[in-house]
Order: sequence, then C-alpha cells, then structure tokens
Amino acid sequence: MAIPGVLMRLSDNVSPIGIPKIEAKYTLKADDNKTPAHNTVYFLSDISPLLSSKEHYDADTATSPNTSWVICAFINGRDTGGAELQTSPYVPPTPPAQGSILVINGSTPHSDKEADYHAWYDQEHGTKLTLVPGWQAARRYSLVKVYGVAETANFYGFNFYDEENGLGGPEWRAGVTEWTLRIRSNAAKPNIRRVWKVEGTQ
Repeated sequence: MAIPGVLMRLSDNVSPIGIPKIEAKYTLKADDNKTPAHNTVYFLSDISPLLSSKEHYDADTATSPNTSWVICAFINGRDTGGAELQTSPYVPPTPPAQGSILVINGSTPHSDKEADYHAWYDQEHGTKLTLVPGWQAARRYSLVKVYGVAETANFYGFNFYDEENGLGGPEWRAGVTEWTLRIRSNAAKPNIRRVWKVEGTQ
C-alpha cells in the first residue's frame, strides 16, 4: 500500500535528485540565518521506495556531502479555514507563490501524551493558525526515516503563508492557550521551528 508523504532535503546547496513518485517540488531558502540554508521539499505519492533502500541518498551525497534527508508520512491537512480537516489532496492544490513563507514546526510529545498532542493540533491549534492573516494551507506529517545527520522531531506541521502575513501579530499570539501550554509542558524535547522562503515550485 502506498504511503504518501514528503522528503525534506536539507543542505547548503540546491541540487536536483532522481527519486520516484514525485508529485511536486518546493525549493526553499532559510529565512532565519540558521543552517542548513536550503530545504527542498518533495511531495511523494509513495515514500516506500526511499525507506527500503538508501541508494538514492547515497547518490545525492556523492556530489553533495553534508546533506540530510528527512522522510515523513502524511497525516492530514487543511486548504480552508475553520475546523475542517482533510486526508487529501496530499499536495496543496495551489502552489505557494515565490517569496511566500512556509513555517515548519517539529514537535516531539512524550509517547503517552501523543493522543493529547494530536487532539490539540487538530481541534484547536491548527484551526487558530488559519485565522492568522495571510495563511494559505497546512499539512501534517509523522517522521518515518532519516538519512544523514539532522535535528528531527516525531511530528511536523507545515503552514503556508503569503509573503505579507500576520505571523507574530495578535491572531498568531492568540494561539497560545492553556491547552498549548500543557502541550509544551508534555514535550519530550524542545520544538524545532524553521521559517523558509519559497524560491520556486515544480
């Protein structure tokens, strides 16, 4: 059975790779002065071929050392505001514009708190993010495999915003609720939050 998901290619360079099952590709550059500076997100109809063998990763790192691959399975997403969750399409139907923003937040709740984490994201947090001006779409993923050395989390939230947006503003700050504080206290390790600027899509 096919497992839809994403490959995040984290590197200090942008280099095309040959992998199967690609539905879309977003080329991103860090907007936070951290390294690695580039993240190429490949939306895949099936991540299984990358799980059974690292030959594609080895071919990539033969010419691009210090590159890591983070492979995740699709959980759900939103393409409209409000509480409506969807399990398809896997790829946002409207590609993000050049210069727009993708915020990727990685979370690792304690294993006995995962159900509460998912309920919080699906019922409250994800809905509140849709109220931030400039919000466009969201996708959620679970970590499956890592090749190379990369800081990882068990779960990832992708939220797409216009270049001009309300991140840091009152609607964004309103997302910090009592439930949010409880989720933070139940984390097994600190969140990983990176802000990326979209350079191109295919």
